[in-house]
Amino acid sequence: MSLVTGNEVSSSSFTPRPMNFDVFLSFRGEDTRLGFISHLYNALVRLGIRTFIDDNLPRGEQISAQLLKTIESSTLSIVVFSENYASSAWCLDELAKIVECKKNDQLVRPVFYNVDPSEVRNQKGKFGKALAEHEKVKNNNKVQRWREALTEAGNISGWHYQYGCSEFKFIQGIVEEISNSKLNHTPLFVARYPIGVNYRVKTILSDIESNDIHMIGIYGPGGIGKTTIAKAIFNRICDRFEGFSYLENVKEKSGTNARVIELQETLLFEILGDKNLKVGNKFRGINVIKERLSCKRILLVIDDVDKWVHVENLLGGCDWFAFGSRIIITTRDKHLLATLEKGCSTYEVKELDNDEALELFSMHACHGNKPKEDYLELAYQAIHYAKGLPLALEIMGAELYGRTTQEWKSALSKYERIPNKDIHKILQISYEGLDENEKDIFLDIACFFKGLGKNYVVDILNACNLYPLIGIQKLVDKSLITLSECNALSMHDLVQQMGREIVRQESPQMLGIRSRLWRYEDVLEVVTENMGSEKIRGIMLCSPGPTKMKLEAKCLQRMKNLKFLIVDNVHFCGDLEYLPNGLRLIDWPRFPFSSLPSTFCPHRLIAFNVPQSHIILDKLLELKNLAYMNVSHCHYIRKLPDLLITTPNIRKLDLRECRNLVEVHESVGRLDKLEKWDLTDCSELQILPSSLMMKSLKYFRLFGCIRLEKFPNIPQEMDGLKVLDLFDTAIRELPPSFGNLIGLEQLYLSSNFSSIHLPSSIYKLQHLRLLYLSGGIEFPKDVEISRQALSYGRFSNYGFRSLNFLFLCCSKNREEIDFILTSCCPLSLKRLSIWSKDISLPESINRFSSLHWLEIRDCMFVEEIPKLPKSIREVDASNCFSLDSHSIQKLLLQFGRMLRLPKIMTCLGVKGDILLDSQSSTRLSPTEFSILQTDFYDPINVSQNYVEDDTRCEYQIILPGNEIPKKFNHQSVNGSISFWIGPEFPTFALCLAFCLDGMRDTDTYSYICVVDIFINGHKRLLRQRLFDNLEYGHLWFYGLPHSQLQQEFRDLLQGDQNLVEVSCKISNWTSKTGGENAPIIARMGIHVECICQPQNSKFISENYELVQPQNRQISKRIMHQRLRPFLNRGPSFILRRLYHIQCPIQSTSRRQLLKARKVHNSNSRKRKRLLVAKSCKCLYGAQEHGLCSKELGSTYLEGLTSVQSSNSDSRIRDMPVGEPEIPKISHSAQNRTRSKKMRRS
Repeated sequence: MSLVTGNEVSSSSFTPRPMNFDVFLSFRGEDTRLGFISHLYNALVRLGIRTFIDDNLPRGEQISAQLLKTIESSTLSIVVFSENYASSAWCLDELAKIVECKKNDQLVRPVFYNVDPSEVRNQKGKFGKALAEHEKVKNNNKVQRWREALTEAGNISGWHYQYGCSEFKFIQGIVEEISNSKLNHTPLFVARYPIGVNYRVKTILSDIESNDIHMIGIYGPGGIGKTTIAKAIFNRICDRFEGFSYLENVKEKSGTNARVIELQETLLFEILGDKNLKVGNKFRGINVIKERLSCKRILLVIDDVDKWVHVENLLGGCDWFAFGSRIIITTRDKHLLATLEKGCSTYEVKELDNDEALELFSMHACHGNKPKEDYLELAYQAIHYAKGLPLALEIMGAELYGRTTQEWKSALSKYERIPNKDIHKILQISYEGLDENEKDIFLDIACFFKGLGKNYVVDILNACNLYPLIGIQKLVDKSLITLSECNALSMHDLVQQMGREIVRQESPQMLGIRSRLWRYEDVLEVVTENMGSEKIRGIMLCSPGPTKMKLEAKCLQRMKNLKFLIVDNVHFCGDLEYLPNGLRLIDWPRFPFSSLPSTFCPHRLIAFNVPQSHIILDKLLELKNLAYMNVSHCHYIRKLPDLLITTPNIRKLDLRECRNLVEVHESVGRLDKLEKWDLTDCSELQILPSSLMMKSLKYFRLFGCIRLEKFPNIPQEMDGLKVLDLFDTAIRELPPSFGNLIGLEQLYLSSNFSSIHLPSSIYKLQHLRLLYLSGGIEFPKDVEISRQALSYGRFSNYGFRSLNFLFLCCSKNREEIDFILTSCCPLSLKRLSIWSKDISLPESINRFSSLHWLEIRDCMFVEEIPKLPKSIREVDASNCFSLDSHSIQKLLLQFGRMLRLPKIMTCLGVKGDILLDSQSSTRLSPTEFSILQTDFYDPINVSQNYVEDDTRCEYQIILPGNEIPKKFNHQSVNGSISFWIGPEFPTFALCLAFCLDGMRDTDTYSYICVVDIFINGHKRLLRQRLFDNLEYGHLWFYGLPHSQLQQEFRDLLQGDQNLVEVSCKISNWTSKTGGENAPIIARMGIHVECICQPQNSKFISENYELVQPQNRQISKRIMHQRLRPFLNRGPSFILRRLYHIQCPIQSTSRRQLLKARKVHNSNSRKRKRLLVAKSCKCLYGAQEHGLCSKELGSTYLEGLTSVQSSNSDSRIRDMPVGEPEIPKISHSAQNRTRSKKMRRS
């Protein structure tokens, strides 16, 4: 595991750098230097204790800064109080600093050398007299500080030496006590290159800061860095506690009672320091730990446990120890932490990101933070293979160090087939802790089911008697698998490879007796050579490309116990006469046969997936246990048979794009276990069951069934149906019984050719949360709607009281839209979308006090946006080119108020108009882009964010335009901006100007914009947004409030100064109208309350040199010297570099810094004219207040460029962003004339 990116890669970063000195000696030289101090110093040094003594420091009136730093960096200060100690101001200053450091947990021990402690504590005797003398010549505040320091030091328990005692024995006692104390603690070695640890540790430490007894559980898979993080935390905070202990490999050391006793005695010794304390047996040891440590505030790390008894043997309960104690546990089993007490918080260790992974791998493989150019691509292959697992990166890096590129290629190819044994060994530890059922579940997922839905896999494995519900949860708890947001099974690639390697080791040479086969070549050999056996549990025959092969009709006959058959991209020639009767899964796209073999008895089959196949379904076998059937894109199916007899337990039926399906059997409408029924794009479908009585149906989709004219009756109430999609059908009227769908939450209706008449029972749908209407939809108006009740916040019985999202598309009937908005929608409506070229925006929108999202796309005639409610978060006015400037200004002002953005922002370290790398994006065909588009724009998926509670607070506006407002105090002509923030993330707003150069009037573009944020070098995705069918240029405003940013990025913030970079790019784009030029981000702006300062600003790029002016000044000579290497880049580049990266306001001579001059040659006559830089705007924000004295002087001469000083003192004009801004060179008439000429050009 690692620490930070960049140059901080030494192990000292988290194996703390040793203190400069272990012991700092403070003493009065004339009293003790040649005797007691000399002997004490030598005794400490002989034991290897680094001790500071100020023999060689120059003396003066005041203590030196060097000595103060030495005190701060020492672990323990020993103050030797002798008779004349207080007479020295130097000594008293030392003491005051030592007492100050004590408040920061530094150790302090006094030695009272022939002095009574009460004299020190109460400033009596010689101490009192000395301080009285000081008061005559010193500042009273300073003397009072000394008195307080003496009092505090005199109250500290220390050593008291009196005349007549053996000085030798006295010193030996001091040295022995110091040697056995916490001072003898040696930091734990963390990692050779601790990259990536720092911010992870910071996140956990923020959870440890509370004062109550606290237990922290760190969990994750093997090799992820749990132990590394625990050691780093231990090193960081152990000195804050009265006692501390780090117990490693507890699981391994808890195998026998004797080894448990050893752990208990180790714990007691490390905290109490008593080597002679024995516990006898583990049960007595538990009580001894409780009795002896209950009064101590301790830090205890228990590393690598997998059973509660391992923890119980060492601490019993976390409330045994004193208030403020901390216990840290590392484990691979998340569930173990759930069994601990309520005071336990958990932290999951995540994989390294790509930047961290590259650096860690490079440090091991190349001994540098980046590989050489010819190794770079291979390094990325290794990183892709390791998937952020530190263990794998370290092992592979060390193994590849010093080898040639050919050897790297060979090794990486081998890793893909056979995992490294050291990596495999660590990962397999978690597997070995599973029972037999859990091992089978893990191996089945590793070989066949990774990436599939949990519920689907549970049903299949449940049919194999593996009890997968509890089994899968145990795999999750042990970090062997994870569940994605959509409840799909996921697994780290190396963990999957470990599982497959376990199967391979069952029989490395004999393929036919392995339990599972997944490699195409292996399965092909077994099937073609008839090498199968009863030991084979599942096969996956998936060719990388379309393949034809001829197989024997009974090639699977020897695989009697086959449960999973997965085939893809393989076309069989001939017949298939045999399938094992024990099959639970058949997954065979493009199944080449019209039916299953007649000898097959599929009574155990759970899933039958044969999309794009030749299956007919006219003689379907009895499939009593079948739960899933996917026959989508099967063009040979014309009629769906009686499924009530053949598949009574079916739960999901997928018939998408069965383009020749005409009729569905009447019995299908009575399948009471069917949950999801999809008939999308069955373009010939005409006949559905006359009625639906399906109590389990949740999802019914008829999208694109363009010949379907009649919707079934609903004779009984169906409260289970949640989603009904009737888009693009020929249905003109819904049955009166439609209102029996009382549980309906999402309804999609459209009419392309004629109006759809809705029944009055539509108003019974009181759970409707999303309504998607397109075309002519006519609501019944014969029922009286209480509009007055609506206006006073009460709701009529006939409206949709739960409606959150309303979409209206292409409707030209203004009265119908007004009726829907005023009579059918509650005031709590959250999202409203209106797409129409002929409709203006109704004033009634303002009445929706909870409206978060307003979309008015393609409303060509909308000139004004009425007043919007204060709740609004997002406005999308794409392609609304008639909007007047007043409406746009109002929107932007409301955007600023929503985010509480300061109206005036200044920045002294802004980097404006930075020219960065050219943008690159990938053009996709409309078909390819539509695949990506479904994740963003599928109506059902998109609407989920608005149907469910909206937890992420963000603000967005999309408008036609190309000019970024001036209030955005950081601006760039490309896709990246950097700035500095303090310890908390302030409110933040982003504006992007998209440009579509060279487009025709008929062109539309769709593209995806990705916004990444880097905080102190760590990358996170901030936002990914689809822009669909845009014409011309648009502006996108995006903002997040302080609370949201702090919540999302708190773990990446480090200290009082944090470097933030926001990077934007267009990742993919397409144009359905044939546009050729890629859309680009023409300009970018950020509005943020930063702490950028010239002396702290850094611009990191291989093309730029760091300029660090002091006190905002820098000499002309140095400035000219530093700019000289960039002269060939031209004056525009130099001006941007000077004024928008690091430029101070004035030179040390108090004159303006430069003007740019191009010189043709030394003999030519110099002709001057104005030079227009790409942007010369002062973004410091100070000129608006008369604070900016910066002037841009530019002259242009053909030929070479030189940089000279300018004496002009006029101001830069604040011109709109995006236009060439021409500064005034002087107040002379001649220069004003030149400026006019330049403006005309």
